[in-house]
Amino acid sequence: MKIKKFQSSMEKKSFNEIFDRYKVLKKILGDSITVLDVGSNEGQTILEINKNFKNFYIHCFEPLEVCKKKLNYLKSKIGKKKIIINRIAVGNKNLKSKSFYMNKSSNLSSVYKINTNSKLLINMKKLSRDKNYLKTINIPTRVEQIKLDNYISANKIKKIDLLKIDTQGSELEVLKGCISSLKKIKAICVEINFWDYYKKSSSFFEIEKIIKKEFMIWDISFIYKNPKYNSTDWVDAIYINKKFAQKILR
Repeated sequence: MKIKKFQSSMEKKSFNEIFDRYKVLKKILGDSITVLDVGSNEGQTILEINKNFKNFYIHCFEPLEVCKKKLNYLKSKIGKKKIIINRIAVGNKNLKSKSFYMNKSSNLSSVYKINTNSKLLINMKKLSRDKNYLKTINIPTRVEQIKLDNYISANKIKKIDLLKIDTQGSELEVLKGCISSLKKIKAICVEINFWDYYKKSSSFFEIEKIIKKEFMIWDISFIYKNPKYNSTDWVDAIYINKKFAQKILR
């Protein structure tokens, strides 16, 4: 076969698929799930779970006051019994007061400051129409913080189908705070940041050092590519409990 014909035949085949996190989760978890949504922001996960699953209970964790109105609205429209809103941060310690840094875009707020020397931040500043862009980031406030182990125990939660963590750099601390509860969790969807946008980044190695005894990597459900440098800035990874995986793979 000539090279051109061979190349043409290969191009007709599809070797990739549009990422669909919830298609994957529904296939392995079924239609009825209990979710811990750490870093709920304005309820993006609530909307996706409501769209994709018939029966669900979501425990939301979001400390920002600016997100309260939208979360309460979703709770009133979707079902008060299905959604529990906790206006609190999650980490590896129980703290009455914890530093938290707000940003103009609430989904970028974090327990970590944005790195003002980041090349990505500098590019965003250039693109922004706001001349006072730097004044809209790293606005300090104080929030309460809990460990998931304590929350799960206090609420007598026996099983967790999905733990979703999107906390802009503090994912490791969240996982360290639920080590005693890992056996109760079937799947973990965690954002892993490689970029220098925050003062703290993470890695597969650090995540797996905490959960490797109980969990195995199952899927990379989202990849964000930096358009300027062609580098991967962050991904969403799905891990599943090894004992649960044995049932799926039978």
